[in-house]
Amino acid sequence: MQGRPTTIGSGAGRRGALMEQGSKARRAAVWVLAVGLSGFHLYTGVFGVFETMMQRSVHLLGLLTLLFLTMRTSPKLSPRANAWVDLPLAGLALVIGLYNFVQHDRIASREWYYGPITPWDILFGVLLVLLVLEGARRACGSAIAVIAGLFLLYPLFGHYFPAPLTIRRTGFVTLIDHLFLTPQAIFGFPIGVSATFVFLFVLFGAFLEATGGGKFFIDLAMALVGRFTGGPAKVEIVSSAFFGTISGSAVANVYGTGIFTIPMMKRYGYRKEFAAAVECSSSTGGQITPPILGAAAFVMAEFLGVPYATIMVAAIIPALLYYLSIYTGVHIEAVKQGLWGLPKEEIPDAWGVLKRGFHFLLPIVTLVYLLLTGYTAFRAVFMAIVVLVLVAMLRRETRIGPREFGRAMALGARNAIPVAAACAAAGIVVGVLDITGLGIQFVSLILFLSGGIFPLALILLMAAVIVLGMGMPTTPAYILAALVGAPVLIEMGTDKLAAHMFVFGGAILSSITPPVALAAYAAAAIAGANPMRVGWIACRLGFPKFLVPFLYVYNPVLLMQGPPLQVLQAVLTASLGVFAFSFAADGWLWRTLRPLHRLAFGAAGVLLIVPEFY
Repeated sequence: MQGRPTTIGSGAGRRGALMEQGSKARRAAVWVLAVGLSGFHLYTGVFGVFETMMQRSVHLLGLLTLLFLTMRTSPKLSPRANAWVDLPLAGLALVIGLYNFVQHDRIASREWYYGPITPWDILFGVLLVLLVLEGARRACGSAIAVIAGLFLLYPLFGHYFPAPLTIRRTGFVTLIDHLFLTPQAIFGFPIGVSATFVFLFVLFGAFLEATGGGKFFIDLAMALVGRFTGGPAKVEIVSSAFFGTISGSAVANVYGTGIFTIPMMKRYGYRKEFAAAVECSSSTGGQITPPILGAAAFVMAEFLGVPYATIMVAAIIPALLYYLSIYTGVHIEAVKQGLWGLPKEEIPDAWGVLKRGFHFLLPIVTLVYLLLTGYTAFRAVFMAIVVLVLVAMLRRETRIGPREFGRAMALGARNAIPVAAACAAAGIVVGVLDITGLGIQFVSLILFLSGGIFPLALILLMAAVIVLGMGMPTTPAYILAALVGAPVLIEMGTDKLAAHMFVFGGAILSSITPPVALAAYAAAAIAGANPMRVGWIACRLGFPKFLVPFLYVYNPVLLMQGPPLQVLQAVLTASLGVFAFSFAADGWLWRTLRPLHRLAFGAAGVLLIVPEFY
């Protein structure tokens, strides 16, 4: 008997339709597996992670099994036809996981590339690569699967490439050995990040949703900015910034706030494409908002060898400038359309909102405090989840019972699927970079194409980072950008922190940049709009947000690296530059601007953001 379709909650997996589940047994299996995976990660949050390959294998193969049980092959196929493909793939993922478990001691202790490799290793290695590519296609779209697949060809055929990309040929068995049996590729750093703190951050978001925390942030935003010009859109911006402080994904942020704010914006006169564009732009900005920066803050701290607090503080001004650009663009659009604030009777009392929901701030305060005092990220977020569940008990309307607790556990695992799939695909790319030395050659290629001209190198690098980040959640997109792009800037003399913040800024912008633009697709689905139009409007809206990453390369003082007065001066001039670029991009300042005036504002923006000019 055919069951009803299920939903994936607020995670990025909503982008693909979920297959109809065919039996009670299957639904029960999905629930048990999802809750079990969340329980496994909570256990590691308390007692510490297992051995590297074991932790990552359980995480990846468990979520791949869940992926094939809940995401259908194609909406064009019937439920029965989908099941004939999906169930064997889910079973295969489970079998590979069991194989890794049984063979764990041998795999973990063998010498890389020189230890014996069995025919079963090769077979399961090839099958895992194919499962990862197909899983990434279903969860994140075709772009990431195509990119990872093209990278796979490079070790095998790179000896045919022209200089400077020529390499020695890598044997097929050696490549599979590297991808499957070492912690340097599929089971490498990206999936390691997903298997520890990223999963727990996603689970934290699921519990926040289950307890009503998302509504609290939206109500607080309405109380703060709902009365201003363009009120509904500004509510969206502020609520996304609030939600982004703990969200590990731009798409999850879209679903967490957009289901409330997009209908409200449409109701008050905003075009559906514009409403969706505001949502996806604001939600993308949540990934650069302290304290966790879409969970990338911890990865960046590890790359740079600096305390987490350094990254959190450095992100404050970039986040403010990003949201300033969107806020300005929204204000201009609201004035042009004559859209004013929300009616007074619809704006909640700020004090009343805080009284009803202040306890939702306690888990976030706990999280930041533990991180700043030296706790590991996954231990800190585990404690934050515990505090969230406990404080939710203080009020009847936020209290969750065993059934709601189980739903939150299952939702957390389902929402983690796209992140794990993207990290596994990113692991293929990282593995190819490692075995071929392509990262070093990429540096040479950018330097060659730019002729050593720094601004041109920045533009080329930004384009490359956006392409590499297509279809990926924040953390894997940043990891790839950091491995490929950051060395280019460091080689050209850029401050290391500024280099990493630059590529991170570019990586998150891939969420709204067509043709992939996952956040734009998610927002368009809620608004009933054309996703490509939403993506292009999101790019135009607050256009200076694309220039913000360039600011901290030219002026690292914006990353809180300098005396207070110098930081203040940099913030003021950068803010004026953002305003100038906004007026130039939108062609409006109390009235429509002539082309010459727009050009003048654009030139003023350049002069204001490059410190050598002032």
